[in-house]
Amino acid sequence: MNSWTLLETGASDMSSRNVHDSFFIYKGLKFLWYAVALAFISIVLYIWHNPLGEPNGGSWLGYTLGIISAVLVLWLTWFGVRKRQYAVSATGLKVWLSAHIYLGLALVVTATLHSGFQIGWNIHSIAYILMLLTVLSGVVGVFIYAYYPKLMTKNRAGLSLDEMMGQISELDQDILKAGQQLPEEINTALLKAATETSIGGNIIEKLSPKNIDCPTLNARNLIEEKFADMGLRDQNISKVIALLAKKTKLLRRARRDIQIKVILRVWLFFHIPLSIGLLAALFSHILAVFFYW
Repeated sequence: MNSWTLLETGASDMSSRNVHDSFFIYKGLKFLWYAVALAFISIVLYIWHNPLGEPNGGSWLGYTLGIISAVLVLWLTWFGVRKRQYAVSATGLKVWLSAHIYLGLALVVTATLHSGFQIGWNIHSIAYILMLLTVLSGVVGVFIYAYYPKLMTKNRAGLSLDEMMGQISELDQDILKAGQQLPEEINTALLKAATETSIGGNIIEKLSPKNIDCPTLNARNLIEEKFADMGLRDQNISKVIALLAKKTKLLRRARRDIQIKVILRVWLFFHIPLSIGLLAALFSHILAVFFYW
């Protein structure tokens, strides 16, 4: 099973196990208080510290905050590996995620104070900027993982995407069968709806399913607008309209399911490279510090 599959299945699993219901307030905001304490102590020491010249990462406090920041980066990166382990329980995920969020925010404080607010065109500042971007993308990820898995579960209503596709295929057969005795224009529209309706498409269509030109919806609109009066006399038309309405609803849910998966993938597309880039910049920063020490 690849990482994308783990993400897709893990998203719904975490929602079903209520992982996100209390990670913000896990054990009375335990990790929030740890993060606040770390940030507070760092700020107090930074104000109290009186280095020679401007504050910088080369003082004893700068090195201390730098080591703390580096350890936090490594630990937070490990969370990405840890949360994909099958043996992790729902409670374990809450612990890791709660700590990941609050200590990640504390990292911004310790890393900023470590830099002494000195930003320039060098590897040290690159590492700092990548850290800020990674934390920012992580904040976005918190919203995504707190909201979308639940939305996915609600949208599916107990059905998997494969099951929805199976039901759509069965509806197509019923629709074509019911439309055999109907006018040629309707039959042509129904055949096009059965053979040309797509669920996915390109990235834009997956992210904006409402903008898809859907043959099934077109067929339904055609019958309702042009042949509605015939439906009062021909039960087949009424039946086809009802089947098309049911298929349209299933299509909407299937497309929504794919949209949510793509949103999760797009977030990972940014967050994972940023995390890898941060690690590379961090090690380069550390090597540069020791080289010029």
